[in-house]
Amino acid sequence: MRRFVIASHHLLACGLKGTLEFLTSKTDIIEISAYMDERDLEEQIRCVFETFSQEDEVVIMTDMLGGSVNQKFYSYMNDCRHLICGINLPCALSLVLQPEDRPLTKDQIGRIVEESRSHLIYVNEYHGSEDQEDE
Repeated sequence: MRRFVIASHHLLACGLKGTLEFLTSKTDIIEISAYMDERDLEEQIRCVFETFSQEDEVVIMTDMLGGSVNQKFYSYMNDCRHLICGINLPCALSLVLQPEDRPLTKDQIGRIVEESRSHLIYVNEYHGSEDQEDE
């Protein structure tokens, strides 16, 4: 079974989870909003992973590379536990909508991450270049 975990500082994970549920009707996404209370982040993560079986494929999405939230997941990575940081809605949506009849591959995840980068745009410049091409 493929499982999804979204973890971030403060409420980014909560908002992303809500948006994914709205767009996909998927209701089993797990969210960790770190540092919102006194709960230990490592303990929260450990409790989440205790609910998974060894056969579960887990896609972990975090907010930023090198951040404390992302670092806490390093020890959970392996061939069937994928850690993606700098998550955005296009990337998360693509991951959640992948067919679950076969495991995700490193190449497949790499392509999704690369495609998602193209959605990060400074629209002032993007829009300006569109206008110039139309003239």
